[in-house]
Amino acid sequence: MSEEKVGSLTQDELLAELHRHGYDDVTERQIADWRRRELLPPFDVKGGGRGRSRGRERSAWSDGKLVFNQALWVRELLQIYGSVESVRLPLFVLGYPVPLRHVREVLGGPLNEIAEGIAGAIEDRARAGGEIEDLVEEAASHNVEEMRRAGAEALLIPQHSLEAFLNVFMNEEYDLDDGAFELGAEELEAYESAMQERCEAALAAEGLGDVDLARQGRSLTSFFDRAPFIKRYLSLHQLRLAVNECTDDDLRAVRRDLCFMREMALMIRKVITLLTSEVPAEYRPERAGTLRSVLCVGGLLVLADLSLRRNGFGHAIDYLLPAALKELREGLTEEVERQLVEVSKFIPDIIETSTAMMMNIFTREAQSGQRQ
Repeated sequence: MSEEKVGSLTQDELLAELHRHGYDDVTERQIADWRRRELLPPFDVKGGGRGRSRGRERSAWSDGKLVFNQALWVRELLQIYGSVESVRLPLFVLGYPVPLRHVREVLGGPLNEIAEGIAGAIEDRARAGGEIEDLVEEAASHNVEEMRRAGAEALLIPQHSLEAFLNVFMNEEYDLDDGAFELGAEELEAYESAMQERCEAALAAEGLGDVDLARQGRSLTSFFDRAPFIKRYLSLHQLRLAVNECTDDDLRAVRRDLCFMREMALMIRKVITLLTSEVPAEYRPERAGTLRSVLCVGGLLVLADLSLRRNGFGHAIDYLLPAALKELREGLTEEVERQLVEVSKFIPDIIETSTAMMMNIFTREAQSGQRQ
């Protein structure tokens, strides 16, 4: 906000501040609509009237800076998402006041839609003698075909592995001791080994044969090691239960947790900004796309946080989040920042090499497919 106006803020003054900062497209009617639909908080300084008669003051917000910043976010998020309902959870993730009943609604809506869609499809399958595993198999097969049509054969995850992923998240009755799960794990391990070999060959072609990729962890394969935990606490069924049974106190606890997560995210953003300071503009993602991705992750963290707290992990979360933030603060020293700036000078070359490497992989895969 401008230094001329701090503290409390009326609706007219909010409009004037937005226009003063260049947001001329915002109208008085829009602000009134945002307030009516609770995208902005209610007035907490009550005036004596509508402000047009002598001696009568308009109602206002006591924290003008917060409301001004929230209005900026509402404007931008509506442009990105297009609907009031889709803006509520991002606002909550960003730390702005959103009525908790709305948070519960927007958290539960998509989960219930997915669950109802699955239930309907299962019911149709049951009439034809099929089960949820058949539905998952069809979904995985469709994904494989789409990837092939898109020419992304080199990045294609094995179908049995994808089926295992989907079953862990969506199939409450899925048996992790079943041979299908083990087959998915084995095929994914073979896939990651093959990908490692392709990357090593591409790096060698660029004169970087001394890079040791074997030391890098295999994040996809590790999913299968954590599958019991994920199925028990983070599956669709468990997330729905967490949302349906959560209280306002539960959501307030999540809101406190988000304070720690946002601060950590800002520090990570600082690291990324320093590392990519030399990256050409054409390699930088658009703000809208980045925001969508970050806020989507934030929404998933809200669901995970709710479910873990519901299942008795509250004390662990209360300890781990402050500890992680403290470690990040202590690790991001001025010396580390200077080193990041030095490293940033090499990032453009790394991006070009990585792009060339991926193109080499795709080209070889395409040529191999043609020969077959």
